[in-house]
Amino acid sequence: MYSKLAEKLRFSLEPVAIYFTDERPEAALQFEEGKRGCVAAMLVASAKGETAVFDDRTYGCSGGGVGLCFGDTFTKDNSPTEYRLSTGDAALAAAGKEQTASLGRGERFFATAELASKWRRGFPYAETAKKYVVFKPLGAADGAAPPDLICLFANPDQLSALIIMSGFNSGEALCAVAPFGAACHSIAYAYQESRKECPRGIIGFTDISQRHRIPKEILSYTVPYAMYLDIESGIDESCLTTGAWEKIEGRCVSCL
Repeated sequence: MYSKLAEKLRFSLEPVAIYFTDERPEAALQFEEGKRGCVAAMLVASAKGETAVFDDRTYGCSGGGVGLCFGDTFTKDNSPTEYRLSTGDAALAAAGKEQTASLGRGERFFATAELASKWRRGFPYAETAKKYVVFKPLGAADGAAPPDLICLFANPDQLSALIIMSGFNSGEALCAVAPFGAACHSIAYAYQESRKECPRGIIGFTDISQRHRIPKEILSYTVPYAMYLDIESGIDESCLTTGAWEKIEGRCVSCL
């Protein structure tokens, strides 16, 4: 699928098309059932040319299942998420749970397990009715079967343009948000936005435990496919045709 937006903004990583589907692609990367894996790593792999597929038995970890819209897999997997995100093993021991060496002191994203539980309870869990979630490089996507979401990887200049363009045809000021979550949780947040009359783009990959997977200047921007098309429709009349953009356009070097 041709991307006018990718051509204009010169992304260094290819946009990723995200599908909720009942069709499993051939020759796709997939985690082994019961084996731990990182959905964010698969997202980056797709931005570099791979196709990946997940189902409700191969989502890699509890957080990954949540991000892929397989429901509340924190609860399904009996995951000690509130401790992992906060104070780690000491809290696990105090709760009478078996210590896990990998938790260490916890990720310290929240001051206490109670605060992490507040986030966990408020997360917008979604459960897709489809069997698979598929990541594809946008260039390999079939225009006849459009994706549900698009994940774009952008530097500050590109992200600035994307945020502006997200309100170009709507007049909305709050057209992008950056909610807390794992790197893959932008998918679930964008899935929620796709159900709204005025969806917002999701700024993501602010999860410092996964930042090492992408260049230091890059964040993700995940949008419903209809919103992506709306952004593309305004390119020829937008700020991307002005001298202001020309002054910084040369700093965006495409690797596509």
